Amino acid sequence: MESKAVVIAVDNSTECLKAIDFVLQHFPRGYTYHLVHIQPSPLETAMIAGAAGADFPHANMYAFQRELNAAAGKVLEKVFAPKAGSAGAAVMTMTIDVASDSSSHIGAAICEYAERVKAHALVLMRHNKTTLGRILLGSVTRHCAVHSPVPVIIVPGTV
Repeated sequence: MESKAVVIAVDNSTECLKAIDFVLQHFPRGYTYHLVHIQPSPLETAMIAGAAGADFPHANMYAFQRELNAAAGKVLEKVFAPKAGSAGAAVMTMTIDVASDSSSHIGAAICEYAERVKAHALVLMRHNKTTLGRILLGSVTRHCAVHSPVPVIIVPGTV
């Protein structure tokens, strides 16, 4: 029997462990859990556009990008993967670089990954942002809910 895929999009917040708990409860057997983290390039993020970033050499930014990717990979492997694997399911981890920190670019990368692995579901945490935060920063969850080619499950955050 072929294993079915569930994609769990995580950032580096421990709140995403709730999404994994949800998956363990509702998709306990016969699934491979794909933990995906999207890492925006520091060369294209709002951070580099600031005055402090203007004097930061590009060579250092590439090294910084490698450090960010390594750190994200460690969080996936040390925090999220053991939790997801606690039910005995196969766990895959993936860090994907995107050029921008916009919600639409991050959401598109998540949706593309879910489609590529032929996921049966995409699970995301809903972070409780303020209204202003949603307006200014957008919502990765909203982007995925609208554009995902696979069913999306949104796990509510804490109130």
